[in-house]
Formats: sequence, C-alpha cells, structure tokens
Amino acid sequence: MQERQIMLVPREHFWDWVKAARHYVLTFGTTITPDPHNAGRYMAPHQTITIVLPPGGYPAQGDIRAWFVQHYPGVRLDVIEVNTPAALEKVLAQRIAALDRYGDTTRPFRLLWPTDYAVITQPFGAHPEIYSQWGLPGHEGIDFRAPTGTNVYAAADGVVYRVEPQPVGAYGRQVRLRHRAGYRTVYAHLDETLVADGDFVKAGQIIGKADNTGNSYGSHLHLTLKHDGATDRGETSYPYDIIDPTPFLVWPGTEAAIRQAQYGWEPGHGLVGAACRPDGRLDEADFAVVKNARLEAVRITQDTPDEAIARLRQINPNIFLLARLTADMQARRLTAAEFAAALRPHVARFYAQGLRYFEIHSQPNLHANGWMLAWTDGASFGAWFLEVLNAWRQQFPQAKFGFPALSPGGDVPNQRFAAARFLDQADEAAIAADWLGAACYWSLFAAMNRPEGGRCYETLRLRYPHKLLFITDFANVNRATADDVRGDQYVSYYRTIRERPGIGAAFADYLTPGNAAPYLGWSDADGHMSVVVTKVANRGW
Repeated sequence: MQERQIMLVPREHFWDWVKAARHYVLTFGTTITPDPHNAGRYMAPHQTITIVLPPGGYPAQGDIRAWFVQHYPGVRLDVIEVNTPAALEKVLAQRIAALDRYGDTTRPFRLLWPTDYAVITQPFGAHPEIYSQWGLPGHEGIDFRAPTGTNVYAAADGVVYRVEPQPVGAYGRQVRLRHRAGYRTVYAHLDETLVADGDFVKAGQIIGKADNTGNSYGSHLHLTLKHDGATDRGETSYPYDIIDPTPFLVWPGTEAAIRQAQYGWEPGHGLVGAACRPDGRLDEADFAVVKNARLEAVRITQDTPDEAIARLRQINPNIFLLARLTADMQARRLTAAEFAAALRPHVARFYAQGLRYFEIHSQPNLHANGWMLAWTDGASFGAWFLEVLNAWRQQFPQAKFGFPALSPGGDVPNQRFAAARFLDQADEAAIAADWLGAACYWSLFAAMNRPEGGRCYETLRLRYPHKLLFITDFANVNRATADDVRGDQYVSYYRTIRERPGIGAAFADYLTPGNAAPYLGWSDADGHMSVVVTKVANRGW
C-alpha cells in the first residue's frame, strides 16, 4: 500500500524546520504542514503523522499527542522529540541512511496495537479528578476499544510473570508480561486469560479475551506500561514505575483486519445506488433514472409497492434492493414490541420476494425520529433495537438486519443527540447487527474527502473493522451546487466506495426529491435527465 505520510512541524521558525527536513521530504515524498488539523485530515485515517516535537512546540494544542488521540483517533503517530532544527536534521539523516522511514530500528522499545480496533477510549493521564483518590496524577494507562470476547494481543515479546484467571481487584482478570530493558505491561479487565505463568509470548500473540471485569464500566482493554526504576529516577510523576505508553505505540492501519474479515460480500464491489422517495414511491422519472444511470442498487421503504419492485427487476434483473423500515415516532411512540409487530408484515412481504437486507429505523439520534420520545439516549435505543432484532430473527433466519445510520454531528439542543456518544452507548446493539449503516453529507467538494463529510464511514470502520457497511444516505446538500459539479463529485464518491473492501453499496439521497433541485435524477423543469445522471451513466466501470 502506498505510504500516506505527513510531517507536522511547529509554526515558530517554520522555515528552519522545513530546511532541516528537506532531504527527508525529498527522499520519502512526505508532505509537510504547520497545521495540526491539516495533518489530522490528510488522507485520514490511513496516514502516518510524523510530529516534530520540541518543548512547547504546539502551545495552542498543549500535549499534541493527547490532542491527536482526542480529535483524530486511530491516526498513526510517529513522534520525533528534538530541541532544534539541527537535531531534527541529524535524526532524519539517520533514517535516510537506514531507509528507516519511521525510525523503527532506533526505538529502544515499542508496543504493537493490542486489539483489533484502532480506537482509544481513554488516553493516558485523563481525568485527574477521578484518579487522584488513588494517589495517581491521572489515568494510569490507555483504554482501547475491545468489545466483549474479542482478542487481546501481546504488545511486545515477553514472559508472563503473573496471570489472574479469576477477577482480582480493580484490574479484574489480567495478564502481566515482562519485556526486555525492564519494561512491563499489564492487560486488564479480561473475560478470559489464555496464557500461564512462565510462558514466552511473541508480539501479536493472543493472550486473552476482552471484557469489563474488575473496576470497569463497559468492555475494553486497559493497558498499563511500567519501566523498572522509573519512579525513583524521576522519569515519571506516577508511582509504581508507571509511564505513558503513548510514545511507544505503533499506531495500526485497518487494512490487515479488513483483508482478514469475512464480510459475505464480493471484495471491491461496492454497488452504485440511490434511494427512493421518503414515501417509498417510484414513478416514471425514477425508473428512467435507474435505467439511464444503470444503477446497481436501490434503497426502498416499507411503503414501496410490489409493482415497483417488479419494475426495478425488469429494468435490471440483478438489482440489489435494501429496505429501510421506519415508523413515525412523533405520531405514536412505538415500543420495540409494537414496532416489530407493525412492520413484520412488510418484512414478510419483502422476504417472500427474495429481499434479505433490512435497515431497522433511521437516524434514531434525531428528535424527529424518536430521540426524547421512544428512547432517551443511545443505550435505551440499543435495548429497543435488540428487542426488535430478536423478534424478527427467528421468523426470518436468512435476513440481514442493519443498525441504522445516525445523523452525523454533535449535540443540537432538542434536535440531535451527538452521533459519537449515541453510538458509544448503543455499542452492544451495533455489534449484534448484521451490518451497519452510515449517512454521509457534504456541501463543498473538499469536504467530501473529510472524515466528518463524505468519508465519515471511516469512523465506523475503525470501531467495527469486521462489519459490512452500507452508505444508506449520501449527498452534497448544497442546493446551489451546479449539476456538473455534483455529477463529478458523485462519480468520484462511487469510485471511492467501490474500491473499499467491506462496503456493500452507496445510496445517493434521493432519486428525485420532488420540486427541489435534483441530487441524483430528474430535472423538474423540463423532464430531461440531469447532468448528474449522465455522468454517473458514463462512469466507465
């Protein structure tokens, strides 16, 4: 895979840092920037950010490593701690001579990522107000995302010196390893330990399964790093020789996990799709779009009639249909049992016609779709979702039920519950689902490639690397965008999705949205196909 690297240097004396890095940049083709946000967004989340870190180099961000963990979780960090541009030039010259782009051969010790999920849920040193009661300056390790029963890996070669197969104290079930040069690691809150005292383990070997035993809320892996004598030598403000693991971490890419995942979907075959009208209707204009744009997939609703399904299959016998099953939660606050009973006839109708993929509800973190009405947060929606899921799975054993796309973005009072927090709370339900939906919107061309825009599905990929994803809604929501520009963006977006393993289809929102400017489809003014459809039709795949 092509390296995606960007070097972050301080703004102060910027050109001196650039001069010191020039040979390295030319050798490895590295991009360079003084803006942390630019570095965080560059080819995210697959890039490596090489951070040039002199003392106080990033006053606006403070601890720049913790800042990246908070704002761009999952991005790999390569930190070079130097005091001057001359010192940087010397370090980079050593890397060039050894063809060692990230200085791996010069690191005295490093930690491989210990879970399958490239997400840190609590960084080192966080919440001092909580940990002070135990005499600690802050969180004494790093918490990694690790759902119950998932693999925990040794972060480095070592020997097991303590195993607690039964929950003991705050760390619960745990494994402790001794490594070279006096380093030790602790793996806490496990569901199961898979090694014994005295075992030699290799970096990357499975040593346990994750859970939340001990003093823990929610399944995760807690990793503590110790270095013998560090407290007495004054190398750390923590007792018990505890040091920050962050500089030693080798931040993972998700490519290996994605390649190994079994999605039940042909690799590199993300389908080109669009969504029908919100009321489920398709008329002649819609069918013309399906035909002329040669769509491979259509998202329908429970109100889409059988005749429309037959017509779609007449146009394209191999068309993929995904059904979104929703209810008006403001008209009536349906319990999970009521929702399952009300929508069951529609599931049965579609199931009898060979449909197998169903999205259970839509954007449930919006007040308009049930938040503050049928559920109060992600946890209560997750319980609601699981009840619906269990009610339908037995009757429809071949069906693939999806966790719905969330409305992306933060809290909006009385309108939206922040998507990230909602998903954190509904994590158990997302794991139980057969696939996950994502809603991706943007208003500028550049925003399409940002994680918070058209590529917000990357957040789901980091959290759930083994889950099949569907982009159930995507759009450029700026109605002033010219059709030819929109067409270029949509073709580019479809091409991107098509190349991503583990993405089933992307559905533009909508085929024809009534009297509004078309997203993908028909021109309401004169009934001619829009430039968008023409460009999609001529995509040349």
